[in-house]
Amino acid sequence: MTVADENILAAIATGTGCGIVIVDAADRIEYWSPQLEVVSGLTADQVVGQPWSELLLSSGLSEGGGDDADDELVDAATVLSGVAFYPEDADTADSGGRRVGILRLTSQCLDDVDNFPFAAETANGIPSRRAMFELIQSQIAFRVRYQTPFALLFLRIKNYQSFVDVLGSEVWDITNRLIFDQLSSIIRMADSVGLYDESTFWVVLANSTLSGARVAAEKIKRLGSSMKVDSLDIFLSVAVAGVVAHPGDNCDTMVDRGLAQIEKALESSSGLVVTE
Repeated sequence: MTVADENILAAIATGTGCGIVIVDAADRIEYWSPQLEVVSGLTADQVVGQPWSELLLSSGLSEGGGDDADDELVDAATVLSGVAFYPEDADTADSGGRRVGILRLTSQCLDDVDNFPFAAETANGIPSRRAMFELIQSQIAFRVRYQTPFALLFLRIKNYQSFVDVLGSEVWDITNRLIFDQLSSIIRMADSVGLYDESTFWVVLANSTLSGARVAAEKIKRLGSSMKVDSLDIFLSVAVAGVVAHPGDNCDTMVDRGLAQIEKALESSSGLVVTE
């Protein structure tokens, strides 16, 4: 496998939030993505050329394979047993040919772990905070290169704790999925939406000026305020805020500005604040 091939696979693994392993026809590992190195404590140099079928039984893997910090993150053997394999060519699926293994974890697998490689989505399949930062970074690069404007919005559900107290966290997770589906249905195909925390959604508006961001924010505010949890017969109480990108912004400064605006929106009578 060439260096170019490995770079492409590493980019795919990073972009999709998946770990990737490639196994040849003889069941020996050809490629081991950086994400799998993190969860197993085993480097590519240690596993490439080794039989996959024997890997899960190796003493190093069953013991966690890394230092104490890695052991605290995950049980590597349990995690790697979740790798799903697909034939490189569907026509050779029964002939023992080359296979691609994909490990897809979610950002709820671990709590409070920064920079964990599997954080593109929550357990409910909603793009997570990590996905938001990656999108903002991409939009900043576009802005620098092409002067393309963009905006970041936050939707905060003010009375979410009342629902959690009565219905429980699991039902609230389902409610968040329904809210996500509704938000996804009203934004443009070029825009993205996800979950920042259990009570806050983010929306990245591509190629959006301040006026466009305000229109989108008003639309999101109307939608959120019209949604009702049927089991309690209570409407959501929401606040929406947003900011447009500034020259020199990085991910952290833009998110900090957006979160500051959502606090202002919570105190505002209109519940809506969108600024430069």
